[in-house]
Amino acid sequence: MSATELDRALHASVLKREAAKEAEFREARAKHEEEVRLGFGATDMSKQELKKIIDSDRRMYYRSEDLNDKLFIHYKGWKEIKNLEGWTGLKALYAECNAFDRISGLSQCRNLRSLFLQENCIHRIEGLECCPLLWNLNLSSNFIERIEGLSQLKSLNTLTIQKNKIGFAGVEDVVHLVDTTISTLDLQDNKIWDPDILPEVFTRMADLRVLYLKGNPCAKKIPNYRKGITAVCQNLKYLDDRPVFPEDRRAADAFNRGGLEEERAERRRIKEEENSKHERNMKAFQEMIESVRREKRERDAMRVEDKFTDTTDPVVTTEQRMQQQVDRWKEENAEDIKDDAREHAERCLQSEKEARIADSDGESNASGERNSKEECQEEVQAQQAGDGGNVDKRKLVYEVRVVSEQVFFLMGAIAQDAHEKRWRDLAPKKHLPRWLEC
Repeated sequence: MSATELDRALHASVLKREAAKEAEFREARAKHEEEVRLGFGATDMSKQELKKIIDSDRRMYYRSEDLNDKLFIHYKGWKEIKNLEGWTGLKALYAECNAFDRISGLSQCRNLRSLFLQENCIHRIEGLECCPLLWNLNLSSNFIERIEGLSQLKSLNTLTIQKNKIGFAGVEDVVHLVDTTISTLDLQDNKIWDPDILPEVFTRMADLRVLYLKGNPCAKKIPNYRKGITAVCQNLKYLDDRPVFPEDRRAADAFNRGGLEEERAERRRIKEEENSKHERNMKAFQEMIESVRREKRERDAMRVEDKFTDTTDPVVTTEQRMQQQVDRWKEENAEDIKDDAREHAERCLQSEKEARIADSDGESNASGERNSKEECQEEVQAQQAGDGGNVDKRKLVYEVRVVSEQVFFLMGAIAQDAHEKRWRDLAPKKHLPRWLEC
């Protein structure tokens, strides 16, 4: 082999090695660019990405896909809904703020109840035939021009489709709503310009209860917008920004019958009915009071002629039974609930009274007006009973507590210091009545 041929073979070998290095470099660069692109959120809705979502929050998601009933895939930047075959138990899908241009991949989600696809790039309502239980559908802020594809949704209750491009073709874009079971419809900020949508669509929706229509050109073209819609849609309960009350509906019907004068007359009648209803209620209340007082008088009169008193009556009421249980518990636990401070204050007061009685007794003996201690005590009692006498108005500096407060205080102390044996010995559970053991 000559030197020229050897040089050519060496040069070819070098080129081959350089080509391999270039291919390896390009492959590594493409892989790096793919990783960078995935890092910025431009990922694909793959099995691996869904597994990452499951692993990201173990408290919200189960490891098995079919056990999960919620899935949050918002703000992912994904372009297609797919790989949801294993999510058969899914009931709520939160997929807002992505780049979905069509509704797909929901063929196995037959238990889906709520679907949130607002702020995407959807142009058409489709792909919902396999979700017969769908209750809530949100398609706000998309590019939808026509309402369709809802005939299979027999349980659809709420449709939120505001800020789209619906209405360029007039009533034809929304006539499909007549055959649905929608109760809450939000069509705000669309392009609906035809005022015939009111008699041809809304009045024919038997289940319509809530309607949001402001922000459409037709709102300015419908005569007497709120009154007209209220009078025509008999089942409507809420329109735009406030509810529809029965008084508003009566006023709207009166306005349609005879104009403004008829509406004013109807409102006067409504006011008179409210006043008469208030008077009837007040009269019924007064009659109820009189009836109770009359029954009390009759009961008191019967009690006077009865041979039994309140204490000897064999018929025990619920209140009396409860009071007996409380009294019995107080007797059994007298030592536990004994109030030393009160007893000390009572003893001090009693000693002061006895000292005052003794002083009064000494003065009466000196003057010769009274000779016995009993007469002095009767005088002191008469003075205390009289209005003008020297009545002892001093009160114990002590907070009187009722039996229930003592009981709850004792139970709280037991619960707080349950680890100390002295509290268990103080008020064992067997001493508590049945209505306190729970």
